[in-house]
Amino acid sequence: MLKEYYGFIKDYLKLAELKIKYLVINLVSAFFYKGFSLLLPFVASLIIKYLTQGNAEMTYLALGGYLLVYILYNIALYINYRIYGFNMDYCYDKMTKKVLNKLVDVDGNFTRMISKGRLMNSINTDIIEIGDMNDQLSEFFMGILQIAAVLVIVATINIYLSLLFVLFTLVYIYVRNQADCHVNYYHNKVKVQDDKYSTLLTQIISGLQEIKTFSMLPKLKAKLDIIQNNFNKCYKTKREYCTLRDNDIRAVTYIFRFILYVFLICLIMAGRIDVSVLVLVIAYHEYLETYVGDLISSTSSIRETNTAVSRINDILNYTSDEVKFGSLETDDIYGVVEFKHVSLELKKKEVLHNINLKVNHNEVLAIVGEAGSGKTMMLNLLLRLYKPTKGSIKLDNVDVFEFSKESYSKNVSVVNQKPFIFNMSIRKNLNFVDSNIEHQIEACKKAGIHDFIETLPNGYNTILRENGSNISGGQKQMISIARTILSKAEVILLDDITTSLDPDTAKLVPKLVDNLKKDHTVIMITKKPDLMKIADRIVVLDEGRIQEIGTHKELIKHNEIYQLLQSRKSPSRIGVFDND
Repeated sequence: MLKEYYGFIKDYLKLAELKIKYLVINLVSAFFYKGFSLLLPFVASLIIKYLTQGNAEMTYLALGGYLLVYILYNIALYINYRIYGFNMDYCYDKMTKKVLNKLVDVDGNFTRMISKGRLMNSINTDIIEIGDMNDQLSEFFMGILQIAAVLVIVATINIYLSLLFVLFTLVYIYVRNQADCHVNYYHNKVKVQDDKYSTLLTQIISGLQEIKTFSMLPKLKAKLDIIQNNFNKCYKTKREYCTLRDNDIRAVTYIFRFILYVFLICLIMAGRIDVSVLVLVIAYHEYLETYVGDLISSTSSIRETNTAVSRINDILNYTSDEVKFGSLETDDIYGVVEFKHVSLELKKKEVLHNINLKVNHNEVLAIVGEAGSGKTMMLNLLLRLYKPTKGSIKLDNVDVFEFSKESYSKNVSVVNQKPFIFNMSIRKNLNFVDSNIEHQIEACKKAGIHDFIETLPNGYNTILRENGSNISGGQKQMISIARTILSKAEVILLDDITTSLDPDTAKLVPKLVDNLKKDHTVIMITKKPDLMKIADRIVVLDEGRIQEIGTHKELIKHNEIYQLLQSRKSPSRIGVFDND
């Protein structure tokens, strides 16, 4: 058991990176308040001893000593509680920053390995549990010292009493620890079901409109019920073992207490001890019961916190296929993009094969093709979410992976199908990119959203609800486009941006793209025939290969895939992280 807890503590200390002074003060204050608590029954026995002897002076002196010990106990306890608060704040701040910094660097596979529900539960509960670990460690170490101190004190009174106390301690720890192992096992199972429930619930909330439209709610409710039933079964079993650990174990205590009383009565009748010793031994037995209970509680908390530590480490230790970025810092970007013999293999399947393509500045290039042809993967490569298995991608004749993360993100920006808008004002949403008000207005005018914003009661200070739910999908998309324009990126990637636009708003996109072309390199994925027509060049992809490159007029004459795409009215939606 000790080896197991050594591993728990080692993992925790490595993750938490505690300040040594917090750890030391916590342990020292715990040592003193636990130590003073041990003195209380001893001083109380002295009061009874001198009182029964009729020694008033020593009785009052012992009473004063009891008051002094009690005051010192509370001072040490107060310090311990204060340092616990400092440590909790420090640890919570440290952990949240670690997790958030990690989330910035992960690739598209991350949410396939770690669900969104589990991620939110880890941030909301696991980090808090880890923050509580320092206090549990001090309780663990002090519990061992307290138990040892009680056993030594009782041994000075009577060696047989001490052996009885040792036997009680071993049996009590064994039974409670066995029950606790089962509690922890089902605690982990409860966590898993809770993660599944949270993940599915998050998905339902995100797609509530589509779910209602297609009457999917009954089936989703049934799936939630299955998860809930599994949760209830695991939780019920966990509670049964909790009952065994926290209540049924009292039978062990009562049996030993009865044996202890019989043994003490025999000692008193034999004249071996007096009443003050009886009171002292009974008090220490109660203390021992409390100390062993606290020790097991701390080990239980440590074991449960180890689950939280493992879950946070799963996030922090996640390794992506994305290579590290370079260190090249520059704003001197013209915007010429070139694919040179690029191939990409994912899960032993080639999704792009020998792509050769050059996109010039002030050019609009459309990438089209059937679902699964590799369109989105080309954008994902430009976003550096993956590295080509073969070949290279150049920006102004420099490998894209040589640029620093900040420098590249400033110059290559993307507008997704489903843009994310923060629950704050339009102005603050734009402030994340550029806080200059004149620049914001100019960008919104280019995106065709300025006039609409001006009609709102509070204009640019209008608060957008969560994910922009109080404006239309098209208006949200236009604000996202304005945000991209505001970034001053030289290369703009458009991932089927008309998907969420209403017909009237979609009509504005060709003019918008034409305006973007004046200052940017524009690469767009689209399934809209009208948008294909306005592109300077069109790349037709088929099963990860470039089938043909040309203008609308050239391709419509003889390219069968392009002719088919032009004839379609309602293509399916494809997300930016799909293996399309």
